[in-house]
Amino acid sequence: MKLNLRAVDLNLLPIFVAVVEEGQLSRAAQRLGMSQPAVSAALQRLRLTVDDDLFTRSRSGLSPTPRATDLYNEVSTHLQNISQALDPSHCFDPATSERCFRLLAPDYFEFLAVGPLVSQLRQSSQAISIQMLPQQDGWQQQLLNGSADFGLDTQLPADERLQAIPVTEETLAVVARRGHPVITGTLSLENFLAAEHVVLPLRERQVLPLDQILGRPGWRRRVGAHVVQYPSLLSVAAASDLIATVPLRLARQLAHTLDLQVLPFPVPVPNVVVYLMWPHALARDPAHRWMRQRLEARLTAL
Repeated sequence: MKLNLRAVDLNLLPIFVAVVEEGQLSRAAQRLGMSQPAVSAALQRLRLTVDDDLFTRSRSGLSPTPRATDLYNEVSTHLQNISQALDPSHCFDPATSERCFRLLAPDYFEFLAVGPLVSQLRQSSQAISIQMLPQQDGWQQQLLNGSADFGLDTQLPADERLQAIPVTEETLAVVARRGHPVITGTLSLENFLAAEHVVLPLRERQVLPLDQILGRPGWRRRVGAHVVQYPSLLSVAAASDLIATVPLRLARQLAHTLDLQVLPFPVPVPNVVVYLMWPHALARDPAHRWMRQRLEARLTAL
């Protein structure tokens, strides 16, 4: 019959290990900060549990029985691992870790930063990996329920269970194809307002309140296409007369390949702050803190 662990006092095991390693009840009691009779009573309870004498007396002290030797070999390593896992000062070793960190971020972050980030990680670890997750409605809940480690957004989280720091700023730019019939090297406000646009509806509502920026309450762009990925904004603009408002870094990366003009936004626009966020519950986790430092460094260097 399989032993029911709930019926076993697991506190007996560290006492048993101390007796094996010290070879005497008195030394084990001193190591554990217990009285010798208490250690003896604990051993007696463990003898009844495993149905073995566990020790025999010899001139040098207590010698473990074969059953006790087997038990020690099985238990001591696990107790050490448990102790290390519960120790707040236990160090995270990236060289041996196989942890996968999950990031919720706009797709243009994948394009610009994941490759350099993985290259940076490989300097310390050959097994740590990154999994990118899409930012769907309510995505911050994934940070709170433990299904994601980090998030990137242009707005601070409202939930106090999430922490955030600014890690970079993004400049807005406008792209249009070379050979555009109206836009050639410069972009006036009039041409911007008259042009047809390709947009990311949800994302742009969050970072680009154009009616406030342009001082035209209620103004709406002429939208010719709605897309769901940042690179699609540029590919649509490259293949049509539509224009797109995009992060400047992304535009510079793809402008030559797609033969695009990269133009300043037609009116002064403040840079968009990008925040790295994570759940407060993971703030003291050594592995999470290690990864956070590398994310900060990579994003700051963009």
